[in-house]
Amino acid sequence: MPSGKRAKQQRRVAAPPPVRGKAGVGGARQASPKTLAIAGGVLLLVILAVVLAIVLTQNNSTGGSTDGSYDGPTIHVVKGTPATGDSSNANALPDASGVATMFKGIPQKGFILGNPNAPVTLVEYIDLQCPVCQGFETTELQELLDKYVRPGKLKIEMKLWDIIDSNYPGIVDSLRGQKVTIAAAKQNKAFQFAEVLYNNQPFNGEGTGWMDDAMISNVARSIDGLKTSKFVTDANSEATATLIRQTDTYANNQPQFSGTPTFLLAKGDAAPKYYGTGSPAMDLSNLEPAINALLPKK
Repeated sequence: MPSGKRAKQQRRVAAPPPVRGKAGVGGARQASPKTLAIAGGVLLLVILAVVLAIVLTQNNSTGGSTDGSYDGPTIHVVKGTPATGDSSNANALPDASGVATMFKGIPQKGFILGNPNAPVTLVEYIDLQCPVCQGFETTELQELLDKYVRPGKLKIEMKLWDIIDSNYPGIVDSLRGQKVTIAAAKQNKAFQFAEVLYNNQPFNGEGTGWMDDAMISNVARSIDGLKTSKFVTDANSEATATLIRQTDTYANNQPQFSGTPTFLLAKGDAAPKYYGTGSPAMDLSNLEPAINALLPKK
């Protein structure tokens, strides 16, 4: 079954009752010197707390290095992450070299994988914390690349859709997945990044906050040639936020898009048409005949 449709949730928080002072006899009350001293101490503590909060907020909003525990909307890299990723590095994730081989030699630009003039296009809407998407990407994609993408018959267009976060209040794994994969696309490495991320998705990890800075940094260090400083800047940019809003708005308003992965197919320059969502749509026994039907007749 595909992951569920984004739920529409609204929360209303009741305003606290107004605080009213109590006047003494003959006018306003005056505090004793002891009371004033205590109040001054409390005020000083409040000021220090505000200053500390501002400093921490500024540090977290810059996209700089952290210890890997921060998991808010802003993307960071942990201290010690190299400036450039390398799948052969001793600290790279174990599957990184295999992913590099998987995509080696296949043209990639932005969110498009394969020959830009391929006669058929497969558009995939995926959520980076979706376990069903993970199943497709790690079990079916390799064969699809070998049979159709490498020979120039098919190109794949990736669309990043957050449909899961709304099911888990306080969790932003899907949003973070969108941001980092869009940032990788700016360096033409979106498919490698997504594949390594899916290969390291924990079992039953949905809604657990697993896509923290440490995980993202480990993936970034494992992608050949990925410039981590540019990666962080692009992940946190307004252009990325705008693209996320546009994609989510469009996908959420398509009645047929019931979850991820959702697939569309297009022949030549024609507009993509909805093909299916989840299983059995993603099974190659069904997907391959649909692709073959759109290929030029010999």
